[in-house]
Amino acid sequence: MTMAPHAGNAGTRFRGGRRVALTGAALMCAFSLSACATEAEELATDGAAQEATAAASSAGTRDGNPVAIATGVNEQTRVAAHMYAQSLQDQGIAATVVEAGTERGGLIDALESGEVDVVPDFTGDLYVHVAENETRATPSATPTPVPSASKDPGLVGSLGQLLGFSSEAGPSGDDVYGALPDAMPEGLKILNESPGENTDRFVVTAATAVELELNDLTTVAEHCPDMNVGMPGNYADTAQGIKGLKSYYDCVPKSSPEFPDYAERVDALLNDDVQAAVLPASAPVIEDDDLTVLADPNNLYRPEKLVPVTAGDLTADAISAINGVTEGIRTQDLTMMTRLVTGQDPAMSPEEAATFLREQPR
Repeated sequence: MTMAPHAGNAGTRFRGGRRVALTGAALMCAFSLSACATEAEELATDGAAQEATAAASSAGTRDGNPVAIATGVNEQTRVAAHMYAQSLQDQGIAATVVEAGTERGGLIDALESGEVDVVPDFTGDLYVHVAENETRATPSATPTPVPSASKDPGLVGSLGQLLGFSSEAGPSGDDVYGALPDAMPEGLKILNESPGENTDRFVVTAATAVELELNDLTTVAEHCPDMNVGMPGNYADTAQGIKGLKSYYDCVPKSSPEFPDYAERVDALLNDDVQAAVLPASAPVIEDDDLTVLADPNNLYRPEKLVPVTAGDLTADAISAINGVTEGIRTQDLTMMTRLVTGQDPAMSPEEAATFLREQPR
């Protein structure tokens, strides 16, 4: 009696006394040559499409490599790096976020060596670093400070001095951004800056602002002798500390205790241990506790806007994508970055925060 073949042997045939294993595709071919031809054509088409997609997704740099974006100097630049990478990837441009340290000197070295293609940074601190530590591509392009009897020697090395400003007023954000390209080492370029800022600010409680009728730093001088002003660590003796307050606003505080720990500085302000504190413009506590930021008409504090530095070999499409992200980052976005990724138990990872921020309406 002849038994029907077992279903598990459906792909097996005997030829010349030998058993030959056939694939599912070969079995299909046995029944329909036209089906095999069609399948082969589809596979070829899919392969060509995948190769085209891979080629397109490698077009972030002129040499065809993915765009390598450094996490930068702090948690805010770390989130921005992921925002850049996600935007590039959404447009079919391969990009990756890499760790290259947080020191500006090392980050610039990484750009120059080709280890990374983009570094997000902040304008004022970046300018001071390159002006004091790097060899400029065009040394004569940036104004050289002219000695003046009116200048306070304590301001030497400040951003204002580096840009040739007097001790009565400092450079604006536009001044700093305009000077950056010529100050950068050869081969490095500056892309567009953000409207949002992380500039230090002179901050008081709403009650103090009302009681002393304060609205900007020009109104604080007469009250300074009775005010303790809390400052970050190693800050009081800098150009933005007590010397700068005296030179720019004739303000000589009663004391200027330093609080290296940000939370301690905030607590000191809220508890009235200090009557003013120097805090970043993007500090969440400003919004949370309805603090008053005193305007700085003489530009004492160094302008700090987010700006990407590149090694100059990005494609036009990659540059456009990165600029599009930066131009949409507001001060409240920098505040949200701080909220989401800092503290003992961060609410999100930098990558998750980047996704969240990019989904917010602009």
